[in-house]
Amino acid sequence: MEQVRNLLIRNVLPIMSPDTMKEESADSFLATFGGYMKQIAAVAKHDSGFALYESNVAPIHEKYGDFFSTVAKITEAAGIKLYAVIYTFVDNYYGVDPSYKTYNANGVANEHYVCPAREPFWAYLKNVTEEVIRFPIAGIILLGNTFVRQEFCFCESCKKEFSAAAGIDESFTWDGLRDNDQLFSKWLDWRAEKMYNALSGIYSVAKKKEGLDFLIGVDIDPEVGYEKGAFRQLGQDVEALSGISGHLLVNINPWSPILPSPGSPEYNMEIEKMRFIDNITARRRKVSFKYWTLINESDFETVKSIANRFKATKIVSDLNFPEKYRIWREAHLSIA
Repeated sequence: MEQVRNLLIRNVLPIMSPDTMKEESADSFLATFGGYMKQIAAVAKHDSGFALYESNVAPIHEKYGDFFSTVAKITEAAGIKLYAVIYTFVDNYYGVDPSYKTYNANGVANEHYVCPAREPFWAYLKNVTEEVIRFPIAGIILLGNTFVRQEFCFCESCKKEFSAAAGIDESFTWDGLRDNDQLFSKWLDWRAEKMYNALSGIYSVAKKKEGLDFLIGVDIDPEVGYEKGAFRQLGQDVEALSGISGHLLVNINPWSPILPSPGSPEYNMEIEKMRFIDNITARRRKVSFKYWTLINESDFETVKSIANRFKATKIVSDLNFPEKYRIWREAHLSIA
């Protein structure tokens, strides 16, 4: 309890989600900590794929279907700024739907994610966003904006569309793709363009709400390869994505959750690898930082130091590691 209060006093933006609140209700959490809050984030579309509000377009969570609505009502009455969190392509509900499944080159689906290149799913996310902006919110945070790995997605739709764009046979293989530098470069560019277009479409809806802050999450991780790895593995062209709304949310070390101490050689290397952020802020775009949980004092000091170095707008944190963290980590690092 004291750790959460300390985060709020330090103006960290915590994300409320049923699975990271250890069964505590939204009412109880806000009653306990509301007096310390100037701002709070809450999940509206969960990584399970379910809406945590009364949605007309998304499946509604059986147990927590009024979670976000409750938070919105209480924060509005208390004058607390609310940010709505929308998980985009991390979606268990539609991850099993044949229309949206995402496959690797061996035809194996990862049912915790959907294919980010499916335009009908973009339309669905836009409809969800249309509903969310009707709530009294100050901003939206998009998370889960990712392909699983570089060999995704090999669904029939992606194979057909990429083969036409690249001028190759639809029966192309992963080995053939990877061994041809020019073709592989086209593959990476094609995926990143899909991601950019998907998130741009969501923003086109969100910006109808005047003055809305819109943060787009990217994953910068040493084991994935920092900025270049985000592009190569996850389909995230970080600088391009920062230009959509002008506010980038950098998820620090999401899959390598050990933060170096400020001043250490490892810390200095991390700063060096993040210098691409200077190019983004030089364009007068905002950058904020996120870490899974900042309950640990040393982790907070590291993230605060990084945030100060890059003149961050916000520091964002989950209250605990998400339930599916291990599954996501294994998927992105190809451990499983």
